[in-house]
Amino acid sequence: MKHFDLALIGFGAATMSLAVRLAARYPGRIAIIEPRQLPSDDRTWCGWRLVDHPFVDQATQIWTRWAVSHGGREIIRGSDQTPYEMLRASAVQAQALDVIGTRQDWSLFAGSALQAAERHDSAWSLTLDSGETLTATRVMDSRPPALALDRPWVWQSFVGRELTGPGLAGESPVRLMDFVDDTTPLLTFVYELPIGPGHRLIELTRFAPQRPSLSELGGQLDRILADRGLAAHTVVREESSHLPMAPIPSYDQEGWMRVGTAGGSMRPATGYTFHDIQRWADVCAEALVAGQAPRAPSRRSLMDWLDGVFLESLWRHRPVGAAGEPFVRLFDRTPPESMARFLMSRPQLADIGHILRALPPTPMLKAAMRHSCRRNRGVRIDSPTG
Repeated sequence: MKHFDLALIGFGAATMSLAVRLAARYPGRIAIIEPRQLPSDDRTWCGWRLVDHPFVDQATQIWTRWAVSHGGREIIRGSDQTPYEMLRASAVQAQALDVIGTRQDWSLFAGSALQAAERHDSAWSLTLDSGETLTATRVMDSRPPALALDRPWVWQSFVGRELTGPGLAGESPVRLMDFVDDTTPLLTFVYELPIGPGHRLIELTRFAPQRPSLSELGGQLDRILADRGLAAHTVVREESSHLPMAPIPSYDQEGWMRVGTAGGSMRPATGYTFHDIQRWADVCAEALVAGQAPRAPSRRSLMDWLDGVFLESLWRHRPVGAAGEPFVRLFDRTPPESMARFLMSRPQLADIGHILRALPPTPMLKAAMRHSCRRNRGVRIDSPTG
């Protein structure tokens, strides 16, 4: 039975980012357990690049303009200093695989899923569905946890189609939110990434208290594409997921730690996670290289509270046609770089001031009072080894 100092469960953004930083300096042995065959082009990560990270060369596209639209009104903003970037999972995975391939003492168990885990003395015994068994002193688990969410927290569910064909301009801005009027709480919008001439990723995203059927959401997206004259375009790739828009509590017990979205790295009110994970991976890698315990993902309590207040306010905009108004107002009245820093969880004090001034004061005060009364409710989470 092989023993490892560290086992990484899943090869997502968090475990890849950490492994890349550890490959050149960490003296210990690492096992990586991933049920998919790699690389897998099953998702993209986007966000404003505030600082460089190890995967900057893998950016599929970079934009300096972005748009939000609702009810015929369009707000376009931009910044040369804070570009918005798109990274394909397959490109990031390929780079990470090349890097970890330089470590002959590390093992990648691709196509294998964790089946059982037991704590024995000072190590975890891990059994894979392939029948293999290994032990690890520490485990970092990126698998999605089982969650139950209460108001104001919601699920962000999306279905995307990457299209090629005529009539898709390559120079248009990223369309972050083009709101769709429907009867489903809390809101639904189209997200568009113009990858190049005749090439675009179009997603339909819904914020809702319960996870919708992805097939139903995909059917709604197909109808939208047909209305736009895109039904005959070639679909070269698809992606879909459910993301918990909630402050997931950290978990670090007996050498088992949740990481990535599972560990609370995702921003509750936005869904952005990749760039926050890069900051966590820097700190966590330094601790491991120094022989210390790994650092769990963390968030600022003020940002969690602000996110809860904003999501609570959306419940007051549930009538059809109203849900997009707060977002249009935010992007219209907030300087673009302040908006980018706030959405990427790294606002300066002045940025928070800009955000608060851009929102209608009376509804936000009411939402703050309601959210404060619910602070003991919100997220119920399972044990990762239960």
